[in-house]
Amino acid sequence: MKNVSSRLSRAVLALIRTLGFAVFSTIALSVFVMLRHILQSPQPLESPLPGEAHLYKWKRGYVFYKVSGDENAPALLLLHNPGIGASGYEMRKIAAALATHFRVYVPDLPGFGLSDRPNAEYTFQTYTSFCEDFLTQVVQKSAIIGASRLSCNFAVAVAAQQPSLCQGLILLSPVALFDEQVLPGRSGRVVATLAATPLKTLLYPLLVEAKGIQARLRTNRPEYSSAIGEEEMAERSYFYATTHQFGAEHAPMALLAGKLVQSVSEEIEQVQQPTLIIWGTRALHAARFADDQNDVSWAPPHSSVVLLSNARVAVQEERPEAVVQTIEQWNAGNKKLEVSPAPEQIAEPHAEKGSTNTKNHTKSEEANSGEEENVTSASVIEAYCVRCKRKTPMLNPRQVTMKNGRLAVQGTCSVCGASLHRMGNLPPGFPNLPV
Repeated sequence: MKNVSSRLSRAVLALIRTLGFAVFSTIALSVFVMLRHILQSPQPLESPLPGEAHLYKWKRGYVFYKVSGDENAPALLLLHNPGIGASGYEMRKIAAALATHFRVYVPDLPGFGLSDRPNAEYTFQTYTSFCEDFLTQVVQKSAIIGASRLSCNFAVAVAAQQPSLCQGLILLSPVALFDEQVLPGRSGRVVATLAATPLKTLLYPLLVEAKGIQARLRTNRPEYSSAIGEEEMAERSYFYATTHQFGAEHAPMALLAGKLVQSVSEEIEQVQQPTLIIWGTRALHAARFADDQNDVSWAPPHSSVVLLSNARVAVQEERPEAVVQTIEQWNAGNKKLEVSPAPEQIAEPHAEKGSTNTKNHTKSEEANSGEEENVTSASVIEAYCVRCKRKTPMLNPRQVTMKNGRLAVQGTCSVCGASLHRMGNLPPGFPNLPV
């Protein structure tokens, strides 16, 4: 019995020593990464965006921005997504093309890129306040606000609270419109807790290194390796430079701590400006605000929703030509997309890409002069299923009225059981099942 207890005690002590060594190794590695990050900061950083470079002296330091396009053209303010390594650089593929029709302003948000990064409190109100001041003091006229991902929340809040400053919204992959959490789950809560403590100085270099390794692993996969060239190397270099700046950790860590995220569900109900929403079809799973990914009842009134095929959340970087084309058609059509963009470039929200029904749907919209599309089949109602990636018959169709007063038909996919949604009303005589 003594031998058994002795062996058990030695095993427990060995386990403790092993775990202690693992913890010590982890801490040592973290400190090494942090020290290397500090020693390699700051890195030379220049903006490759087109246009004239300016500095705006805001109340919390200088904000770098670039402006291009005719001074008399409509003003367009482009807001990048706040995140690790973020800056106006993400608008590089659309800024020059849009400058042929707009006066384009692309700032690096406070705490990011070439703007000042003071060790101060960064909150949702920080960025809404900045947008209002920038529009008032720099743009000096009502502008269209284009925003990417989380910045869509800032844009919606400004449009609702200061409608005189905003004449339209362009929302690129607005994945966080109704979110109040950035990182769900247990691991996310741990990161958020650490990001709100002095340990953020240690955490930030680890996240930068992890993100850099993830990018290298992704681009080293066979399907990406053949496409790596000067552009990919330039993106890596810019990410490395912008993350290795003094104070670069303050704003991203505030994001991870949940301080930059705020639900704007009430503000959306107040938005009256015409709104263009552009999604990548592969990004729909990130839209955590809607259980039904085809349901667009969450959108502001006077909205046009367009899905771009083969694109994720960074839609302006993956499909820049299609994004520019969509924005130009929306603007030329008085902030409406009455004529759908070319089907070979843009997949419609409620029509399968390349299907014969796409052209007929476009002609029907023109003939009806903007009236709601009717579901014309008296026996079978079809809708586009995101999971099946094609039109499928709808089971248990029922007519509903959305928040904006428009009629729609909801049901389930007869193939996979997913929720289906399409605009319009049930045809006369079709049984309307109770909700």
